[in-house]
Amino acid sequence: MHVLAGLVRPDAGELALGGDSVDVARWSPRAALRAGVAMVHQHSALVPAMTVPENLFFGGPRTGAIFRPARERSRAEALARRFGLEVPLGARVDTLSVGQRQRAEILRALDRGARVLILDEPTAALTPGETVALFPALRRLAEAGRAVIFISHKLAEIEGLADRVSVLRRGRLEGTVSARETSGAELGKMMLGRDLPPLVRATRPRVEASDAAFALRGLEAPGVREASRLRGLDLELAFGEIVGVAGIDGNGQRELEEVLVGVRRPTAGRILVAGRAVAPGVRSLRAAGVAHLSGERERGGLVPGMTITENLALKGSYDDRRFFRGGLWRRSAALATALESVRRFGIEPPDPARDVGTLSGGNAQKVAVARELGSGARVLIACNPTRGLDVGSARFVHEQVLALRAAGGAVLLISTELDEVLGLSDRAVALVRGRFVALPQGADAAAIGAVLLGGANCEAAA
Repeated sequence: MHVLAGLVRPDAGELALGGDSVDVARWSPRAALRAGVAMVHQHSALVPAMTVPENLFFGGPRTGAIFRPARERSRAEALARRFGLEVPLGARVDTLSVGQRQRAEILRALDRGARVLILDEPTAALTPGETVALFPALRRLAEAGRAVIFISHKLAEIEGLADRVSVLRRGRLEGTVSARETSGAELGKMMLGRDLPPLVRATRPRVEASDAAFALRGLEAPGVREASRLRGLDLELAFGEIVGVAGIDGNGQRELEEVLVGVRRPTAGRILVAGRAVAPGVRSLRAAGVAHLSGERERGGLVPGMTITENLALKGSYDDRRFFRGGLWRRSAALATALESVRRFGIEPPDPARDVGTLSGGNAQKVAVARELGSGARVLIACNPTRGLDVGSARFVHEQVLALRAAGGAVLLISTELDEVLGLSDRAVALVRGRFVALPQGADAAAIGAVLLGGANCEAAA
């Protein structure tokens, strides 16, 4: 897709649009834009310091004209209403949640009147209702003669939207099939090269413990916006339990994650681990046995430019005597641990000296899993842990989370993927405008989506 969008020049082969061959030696992002190719990237390509209307104008077909804020905002509002993509247009992009940034990316692509629209995981941060609202717009684009390339790991979405499905594996085309004549199981096998058995959830283990593994008491913290401010959160996790937190990005997920891993200071409340209050802070929480797995690997998980070995030792700082003694890094011990992690977790390529930034999303997440679960932690804060991962990599992460639960650990799963929350959790709550609310028992996805949007009568979670 980067070749088609002009971001990467191919080594060989041909590229054609509308039946006409393209000179790949001169193909560029500007040439692609002029030819009507627009791409919505999985990771935001918006300018963080600009508002959404400014981003729609910047680099677009109207660049060079005078920017008129009121007119451009009116255009953006009309486009957002037309496609049902709500975005706070007056806010800078760097204050938006992941889901809001993604919706802004879709608006920008549609604003440029793309003949070929490439969508890379566009529904990753959308609720079921928002996803359902997006699909008719994509179908209308296809009916109007535009080509829509929809990249997704959600097989049900592919089956429900696509006319044809092409499967890539290890850089090769495995095949192209009719969406109406295939099944999720067949597509999964093409993607993995093998059958994917059902995920096995063992019976919840009985762990004798007098105190909760992890607890929040009246937790409050400032938010990027008023809607994301944390308001008096109370929650308990038992050993051997997975508690899910469902919600739409922008309702306090980032703030909750940052407080629970020690990078945002709460203004009130306490965090308890095994019955003992823990002072806020990264070092104190990790010392208490709290691990953190983030779906935003570049922001809160790994450091591109550093090797697998260095990333595995990264959070040890000077407290982990496996890797540091007297302030000095024990390189040989770190390498030995990295070799074992590469073998145990199946990291590809199996080279501890490999720059983690060159790994696929699935293998990069395996490095993060190896580091967090290899620390001996009994509590895991997992935030969108499978975001952007293929079916096989997502299954791997889910299996590791369930293995920690089976071993008596506690997991707080904060995810915008409703299916993930409902499929893994022993019990779940919703996070709506910075508050925990109960999810209705036995409700379908539409009813739960209404709660997440704040459109249902919500009771405080117990």
